[in-house]
Amino acid sequence: MLSLLLAGATTGVIIGGVFAAEPAPDRRAVRPAPSVPAAAPRRNDAVLELLSDIEELKSQLRQLRGQIETQEYQLEQLKNAQRQSLLDLDRRLRELERRPAAAAGSPGAGDSISAAAPAAGAVNAPQSVATTAPPAARGVPSATEQQQYDAAFALMKQGLYQQAATRFRDFVAKNPKGALADNAQYWIGEAAYVMRDFRSALDEFGKVVNVYPQSLKVADALLKIGYTHYELAAYDRARETLNQVVARYPNTAVAKSAQLRLERIAKEGN
Repeated sequence: MLSLLLAGATTGVIIGGVFAAEPAPDRRAVRPAPSVPAAAPRRNDAVLELLSDIEELKSQLRQLRGQIETQEYQLEQLKNAQRQSLLDLDRRLRELERRPAAAAGSPGAGDSISAAAPAAGAVNAPQSVATTAPPAARGVPSATEQQQYDAAFALMKQGLYQQAATRFRDFVAKNPKGALADNAQYWIGEAAYVMRDFRSALDEFGKVVNVYPQSLKVADALLKIGYTHYELAAYDRARETLNQVVARYPNTAVAKSAQLRLERIAKEGN
């Protein structure tokens, strides 16, 4: 009986007269090797592509910042150049005003200056100004006038054109016949021109010619009237006014500027 139980419990072979049992099979569960998800490589590629796009955007942003900084610098340079031009122009005009009236090269007896009329509905420009005598001495501005004028002009130098125009208008209202009234009126027109309010500029420059016909500012005002007509695409009126400047003030800076603008108009085919 015992031999039968042993035979049923164990299987084996007899080797050299000795019974050797065969090892029992390992019945532990076999764990499969972990598998890598198939989507992982694709996900890694997408992350790498996203990182590459981010780096490219960062590079473009740096380039844009550099361009903005360059443009800001160039704009500041233009502003500084414009302010310096205003300073130089005002200095030259003051030097001219200190010279004797006879040597100023202003319109003589019987001369007339006319500016082209604006289109219908536009602000009136000067039509004709007759001068019968050389410019009279305008005198020396009072300390108060000079202080008010300098304060307004300081705003022009800072590029605060609207505020400067307001100050100059107040100055002209308080000192309509002052030694610097014509200068102030001219800068009102200049402020409007710089701000590209050309209709107002045409009107303000026209006041210099009409209200202060003997002023040394008339030549500059007429030049700017020609420029303003050009900006308004009124090329016939621009040519007419600029030709008057060339004829009336030969061999002067304003005549040269007028001639250059006339050449530009011709070159553009207008």
